[in-house]
Amino acid sequence: MTSDEHSTPWELTQFIILAGPLGSGKTTLLEGFINAQHMAASTAVIINEAGAINIDGAIVSDSAQGLAVATLSNGCVCCSLTNDLVFTVEELIASQARSGLPPLARIILECSGLSKPGPVMRSLAGLAELRMRVSIVSTLDCSRDIGSSIDAQAELAQLAAAQVIVLTKGDLVSNTVRAHRVESVKRLNPFAAVIDEIEPLERMKWASIRGPTERYIPSFIPRQIHAQKVQHPRIQVVHALLDKPEWEDVQDWLENIASVLGERLLRIKALVNDPQGLLVLLQSVGTTFSAARRLSAPATDRTSVVFIVCDCEAALLRAVSTHLAIEWA
Repeated sequence: MTSDEHSTPWELTQFIILAGPLGSGKTTLLEGFINAQHMAASTAVIINEAGAINIDGAIVSDSAQGLAVATLSNGCVCCSLTNDLVFTVEELIASQARSGLPPLARIILECSGLSKPGPVMRSLAGLAELRMRVSIVSTLDCSRDIGSSIDAQAELAQLAAAQVIVLTKGDLVSNTVRAHRVESVKRLNPFAAVIDEIEPLERMKWASIRGPTERYIPSFIPRQIHAQKVQHPRIQVVHALLDKPEWEDVQDWLENIASVLGERLLRIKALVNDPQGLLVLLQSVGTTFSAARRLSAPATDRTSVVFIVCDCEAALLRAVSTHLAIEWA
């Protein structure tokens, strides 16, 4: 960490949601990051476990080297502990200020393996005034098939929501199996950066984020978002093209889809033209929508929308009522 990390006005506190199934290596990954970097004064960690005894919190605290560690126990952060999460984040930031230390550069929340990112992001709405930049990192255990964890629905939601997916336990499988996992996850979430590394220290690159989160989001062709054919029995990636609709109309349509699909909706990403001739990015994690964001790119001839859905036929998407002219791919 350099002393000028907060010197530019667009640098915000990075809130990293570290998700992944039970036993997929989240704590090991986090420990390695803590041990590999010397940034205790600028990083705080929140550990959430579903049980009353926070074992992962004790493990990370043992490696913390002075780093601020808070624990949330006896509940899942995406449901029963949302108020506790908001209070904990506020207290970590206030404690940093009381100690006369620089503002936190990043807060890492290690979620329980049962947590879904959408509700976690919704709970962070109460922290909007703190101006944090939220990103989602998910671990993927190379030694297990995707969707084979205890809570497959949560695992698929975690992978679909992630901006960065870190493959763990790659040393336990052959190069062929590891390559297959990389290809599978890239098809499941075409928006994620996939880090396929065996050496633990190399895998820590996901958390060395300085500046905008977008540095770790692969750039997509601004003229069109491409969906890929997914080979997974429960997941579909569906692509829709629209001819120059108003972005407000698209927003209404996407909110209707979120209402109809509910838990079956894992991710939406859409590029829509705005009246000023620029692109607007609309996106959701689950049914939780981020604020519309204008991009510094020219308008396109066609609006492109990609849906990542679970246990849902594409026909249900097509059946949602709208006056928009849509071409489904």
